[in-house]
Formats: sequence, structure tokens, C-alpha cells
Amino acid sequence: MNSKTLQFPNVGVITAVLSEEDLAPLKEEILEIQNNFNLAKKHNQKLVGNIKKEFELIKSKEHIKKIFEPYIWEFDNSFGYLSSIATLTSDCLLTLDSAWVNFQEKHEFNPSHNHSGILSFVIWIEIPYKMEDENMYSPGAESSNPLAGKFTFHYTNSLGKICHQDIDADTSMENHFFLFPAELNHSVAPFYTSDKYRISVSGNYKFQVPEKNKDE
Repeated sequence: MNSKTLQFPNVGVITAVLSEEDLAPLKEEILEIQNNFNLAKKHNQKLVGNIKKEFELIKSKEHIKKIFEPYIWEFDNSFGYLSSIATLTSDCLLTLDSAWVNFQEKHEFNPSHNHSGILSFVIWIEIPYKMEDENMYSPGAESSNPLAGKFTFHYTNSLGKICHQDIDADTSMENHFFLFPAELNHSVAPFYTSDKYRISVSGNYKFQVPEKNKDE
């Protein structure tokens, strides 16, 4: 019997762990925001999250941009995603359009959604719970698929079936990030076992159109 399998390609995600040195400027700005929420620039109206405290990151934006430069190249080399977006007549730079921090509290959540732009990311800064506790004490403790505290990607397979990739985003995922296509749907379930903030940073990369010369 001579047979072989053929796996249909699909765009995936890239994940890695960032060093404390990489994260230091982010954590510094996050701490400034956390010490005085009233002075921070709210970002809620641009987001779908059912989260009270969402703020724009300004000081550390350029640093975040530098962090992801090598991973964006790796993403394109792995999936050919950027090369497949043939909607522009000429090449444009990919730039970090916006970045923000979420201070998610107990019972808050992010419904299934996608982002504007080309690529998006999430960095988990602080996660105040363990998955085994969430699985044991959350309302879904007896469910066949407990989701408390999880980060989930939603996508379709070659049959058009909606699939879910659940990420156990607990304390073990601190300092990790995911880089993914902005159009990839994802969600964040509520957590129940901690009164501390679940702090994450997200952002969107978009194509930057070159400015016209003033003399033109």
C-alpha cells in the first residue's frame, strides 16, 4: 500500500520568552500608569475588551518596535504571510501603529475579536493565577472544557470548521509573547481565583505609507 498524507498549509503564530532586560522599559511605563491611572491615556474606546483599565503605551513604544523586528522577519520566513499581501503597488515599511496595556481584573474578559493592521502581538507581563486553581475553583470546574483564565485563538480549517487553540495563560506564561496575523480571531476568558491584575501588553503593526515631499 503506497500512500502518503498531505497536510494543507495554514498561517500559525510565533512565540518566545522575552528577557527582563527587554521588558524593563515596558514595566517601567506600566508601573507609572499603575501608580496614577488618572493621568494615563485611556485606550478603551478603540478596543472591544470588557476591561475597565486599558491604556495607551507611549514612552516604551519605540522600544517595543525594536524588540519585535527580528521576530517579524522570522514570522515572514516561516509563513510567507507578509509576502502574500499583494494589495500595494510598491513596498511599504511595517511599523508599530499602536501599543497598549490591559489591567484585567477578576471576572473581566475579552470577547472573540480580531485587530486592525497586518500583525498583532500580546505580551504577558503579570498573571496572578495558576491554571490548576482556575480549573478547580472556576464556574467551569465540572465542564468538559474549562476555559477560565485561558487565551484562545479561533480559526477555520480546510473543511471550514471553526477550531480553537487554547493557551494555558497562567503564571508560567509571564514574559512570553505571541505574534500573529492581526485578522486572527482570539479571546481572553475571565479568571476567578485572584484579586490582583492580569497585566498584558498588545499592539498592532500596519504598513506606513511614505510621506510625499513638500515640493511635489
